[in-house]
Amino acid sequence: MKTRVLLVCALVFVLFFGVYKVFNVKKEPLNPSKPITITIWHYYNGNIKDKFDAIVDKFNESIGVEHGIVVDAKSHGDVQQLANAVYDAANKTIGSQVMPDIFAAYPDNAYRVNEIVELVDLEQYFSQDEIKGFRKEFLEEGRFGTDPKLRIVPIAKSTEVLYLNKTYWDYFAKATGSKIEDISTWEGLVKTAEKYKNYSGKAFLSIDANANYMLAASMQLGKEMYTYDGNRAKLNFSKDIAYKIWENYYIPYLKGYFSKSGRFSSDDAKTGTVLAYTGSTAGSAYFPKQVAFSQKEVYPIDAITLPYPYFENGKPYVIQQGAGMSITKSDKAHEYAAALFLKWFVDIEQNIDFAVSTSYFPVKNEALVENKVLTALDKTDVANEAIRKSINTTLKMFDSYTLYGNKPFERSYDMRALLENHLFNFVQKDLGVLEKRVAEGEERSKVIESLISNEHFEKWYQQFTQEAEQIISR
Repeated sequence: MKTRVLLVCALVFVLFFGVYKVFNVKKEPLNPSKPITITIWHYYNGNIKDKFDAIVDKFNESIGVEHGIVVDAKSHGDVQQLANAVYDAANKTIGSQVMPDIFAAYPDNAYRVNEIVELVDLEQYFSQDEIKGFRKEFLEEGRFGTDPKLRIVPIAKSTEVLYLNKTYWDYFAKATGSKIEDISTWEGLVKTAEKYKNYSGKAFLSIDANANYMLAASMQLGKEMYTYDGNRAKLNFSKDIAYKIWENYYIPYLKGYFSKSGRFSSDDAKTGTVLAYTGSTAGSAYFPKQVAFSQKEVYPIDAITLPYPYFENGKPYVIQQGAGMSITKSDKAHEYAAALFLKWFVDIEQNIDFAVSTSYFPVKNEALVENKVLTALDKTDVANEAIRKSINTTLKMFDSYTLYGNKPFERSYDMRALLENHLFNFVQKDLGVLEKRVAEGEERSKVIESLISNEHFEKWYQQFTQEAEQIISR
């Protein structure tokens, strides 16, 4: 009996000490009478920034006062501007600011920053039970390198859906017999887009994130874009998959079935340039409530959100989005304070409140339940019905789609930029060539046929693979 009691006491001591050294106020490296400031850099704007600021204020006025922590949050514009600011700070570039204690990061940028300035292994501060509480795909995105420590904690996640102008779709569908089911696949989208072009003279679709399209398409068609060997990667982009992408991306753009002229695809939907677009669920608040063909021609519209398309013979993969948060290695007090904030932020109450009100999704399994998300949504002031529809669509996708995010590797940040720009720039260049040759008297259909030929595809494929290999092999 004594032996059993001693074993139980020892177990309790170990468990208690494991929590005690991280959370016990008497032993934590903070002094409420001498508060420290931790800085957070993020890319939130508009209503998302307002909501994040409100939650930071809530922390500062409660947990912050109790422990002696003041959180100072700053927006750096957008994802690209934030990534550049953090990378410059890590390199101590002339004119850059001091590294923040916490920064929002996608894996590609966190990887390259960690090569310069060490990021904290977050499992020092999150218990195994807490780790198990996160949705697995969200959490695993934060591990990278040959020693896969947890360097990014998920904060709020999103994915992509297909947004559709329901009002004008109904007119088009009635006139042509088109059905919603027709646009569930990429092949069906292209056929419908051709039909819409003939019906209206306008493009049907805009693709907002080109890199996401190419990465997801590769997975849908059965091969990941890369193979991995430690921190290195090799391109795994077969000609068959490349041509499938060419058929369902380049050719529709050249024929005018697809179009993108605004910075974001929602801009093209707002002007009636396109009827539909693929875009982030986090951007659902930007789906236009009206279409403005001109200053005098402005008409209200309704939205439909549909699952992200996949190929007819492919599998339903979709990109997971939404940056997590990383902590910069510094001193125990600042690391501890930063971790305490993140642990508090991903608790169900705060996390579901932030996520749902900003069109993101919470990151823990306990919160990713339809009734909880929709109940939380009912408590918010949803100004755009597309938000509610996007959430409903995505919750269903979480059950039937595989969420994908490629592993970061040396120069994966540069490869992401290549994926985002190369094929799209090829399209833009050839659209210019098309208009020039037509203006010089050539027949449009014949010029298009020459540009979408197998020989021209070979030219693009060789250019892309060569540039990719140069980046990866540097």
